[in-house]
Formats: sequence, structure tokens, C-alpha cells
Amino acid sequence: MIELDVKQKVDQIAECIFDRVQKQEGDFFGLYSGEFGQLLFLLYYTRYSQSKKHALMTDQYSEKLLQRFVDNEKAHTFCSGFSGILYLFEFLRENDFVDFDVSGVQQLLDDYLVLRMRQDIHQKHYDFMHGALGVGLYFLKRKRYPEHIQELIDFLYDTAIKENSNQIFKWEYCIDPENDIIGYNLSLSHGISSIIIFLTRVIKSGLSASEKVFEILNGAVNFLISQQRDNSPKDFYFPHYILKKKSDVVSVSRLAWCYGDLEIGIALWQAGKTTGKIEWKEKGLEILLHATQRRSIVDNNVEDAGVCHGSSGIALIFRRMFCETKLDEFKEAILFWLNQTLKFSNFNDGLAGYKAAEIGGWRCDYFLLTGISGIGLVLISFLINEQQEWDEILLLS
Repeated sequence: MIELDVKQKVDQIAECIFDRVQKQEGDFFGLYSGEFGQLLFLLYYTRYSQSKKHALMTDQYSEKLLQRFVDNEKAHTFCSGFSGILYLFEFLRENDFVDFDVSGVQQLLDDYLVLRMRQDIHQKHYDFMHGALGVGLYFLKRKRYPEHIQELIDFLYDTAIKENSNQIFKWEYCIDPENDIIGYNLSLSHGISSIIIFLTRVIKSGLSASEKVFEILNGAVNFLISQQRDNSPKDFYFPHYILKKKSDVVSVSRLAWCYGDLEIGIALWQAGKTTGKIEWKEKGLEILLHATQRRSIVDNNVEDAGVCHGSSGIALIFRRMFCETKLDEFKEAILFWLNQTLKFSNFNDGLAGYKAAEIGGWRCDYFLLTGISGIGLVLISFLINEQQEWDEILLLS
């Protein structure tokens, strides 16, 4: 029964997005927060639907986006700028979707990204979504520029706070700029989990396998594991972040792609797989299996269906782990969170019934990270029972 409901919802999402494309609405060109994430959904939907009409519309949309790409996009970030879009181009080429030819401006774009990466390094801004590591992820995908990958490795090594007695590496992060609250961000979206995944990709790429890479990775993993709460796994294992001042309030933990146990579990799982360290892999699996039992919408702060902090993102992570392990616990959790994703489509004025939660209200959102393009991609992966290769764009594989 759920498959029929999912199929109907995917078709509704596609109708919304195709309608937007035909009206030529929007002028946001990012991967996570713009039209290129929307395009990714349309390419998967076209492959799923096998519709010649959809294929033609998607091809036309691709051409329009490419024509407007260089002139309109000025940011460099992975979330909403050049590095994320160029990463997507490599992914689409590898998976036989479409080959965007940007060879005429490729070197100019890459030079620009190096410049912006170095500016982020100077500002000690490692954040993969908005800072230096996003450029590094694109360079790793291109399998080029080992010298710039080394710059990032040196940057992580030099800026880490090191505790030699217990082999810990950690990086400061401004948790609350308005109140100047400094701490250590554990998250995938902005914190140390993303550093761990970046380093595993460095190792897998073969561009750099220096002792320094393994030293940083070992220290970052040690720090993450050391932050497990004393009373876990009663409810959750890890807070969102650690604060330097003990007087400040320590955050709770949501169930989501962006923050919480799920992304820490994924980071440890990937680090263990890449390095062959069974204890890291087993720790990640333990955390993720425990998370399958967390089913309260309220307690886990799940308010909408988006990938970033909503139910489809939770289903996406559990589906990644089912693809890797075939464990029934993950299969059951997928079905629970997909059902919840369908239930969230309850807005008469929403997009296919969906709206994204925001402070003070709700908004219609078409895009990958928080909107219906991401929701639709999760639902399509479930329908066609594929290996979900596209989740590498979200650092899940």
C-alpha cells in the first residue's frame, strides 16, 4: 500500500516542479538551495517515469541552466555556489545522466575556487557547506589538484586544538555569533563529522595518503567518541555541540541529517570502512541501530519532511545503512519514516502538500536540502530500489 502512496506523491512533486520550470520562476542556482538540486530530481524522475515528454522538458531545462550558469552564479560554496554545482556536473557525467561541457571556462572557475578556498582558510572557515572543505570535495571529485588538497590537510592540522595525551584533534566553531559563544560543532552540516568524512574521501581518492591525514582522522574520531554522554544510550548518544564555557547551556540532540546521532554514526561508519578499523565501524553501527528505535516526532524535533532536518532525511540515512548492511532494523525504520514523510504533506496551499518549517511559520520550498526536490529523490530511491548513489552529494556514501 505504501508504494502506491509514494508513487502518487512523487508524481505530485514532479508536477509542481515541472510547472515551476515552465513558468521560469526562480533565480537561485545552487545545489542544495537552488535550481541545480531541482534539476537532479527531474533527471531521476525522468529516468524513473520513462516519459519522453518529461525527458524533453528536462533536457530543455538543463540547457537553460547551463546557459545562465556562469553569468549568474558568483558564490563559491558547496551549498549554493560553484563548487557544489561543479561537483554535481561530475556526478551526472559519471552516472550517465548528462554531460555539461564547461571546458571553456573550467580553468577560470577552478582558479576562482582556489582563491576563495584560500580566503576561507585565512578566516579559519572549514565548514563544508559554506567554506573551504566544500571546494576540497569538488577537487576530490575531479581527482585533480593534489597540491590544493594538501593545503586543506595542512589547514586542518594547523588549526586543530590537539590533546596529545589522548590523541584528540578538535576545531573551534562559533556556535552563537550574536553572543560570542564558542564551542566544538559535532555535526555533519557544519562540524567535525564532515571533517571526518572529508578525510575518508581524501584517503579513498589516493591524492594524499600521508601520515598527517591518518593522524588528523584518528584525532577527530577520538574526539567525537569521547563526547558520548554518560547516560546514553537511554535517549541519545551525542549533543549537537560542546561548549567551551561550562556555564553555557549544552544542546540537546535531534534526529536529522544535519545534527545529532545519525550523522555522527555515519561519519564513524565511513571512517571505519575506509581505514579498516572495526571498532569505529561497530561504534557507528551501534549508534545508528539505537537511532532506529527513536520514533517520537516531538522528542526528536522532527517538524517537516525535508532532507536537512526532517523525516525524509532520516529515511534516507536508514536506507543508506540498509543498502550497506541489509539489517531488518533499518528496513523497518525506513518504512516508519517514509510513512511519516507522507503524513507531513498536509498543507492545502503547499507543494504537493508540503511546506518547510522555519522560525515563526512555514514556507513553500522547491529545493534539495529543505524542499520537495530532496523529498522526491528519497521517495524515488525507495520506489526503484536502487543503491541511492546520489546521497554522496550529502556526504552519506
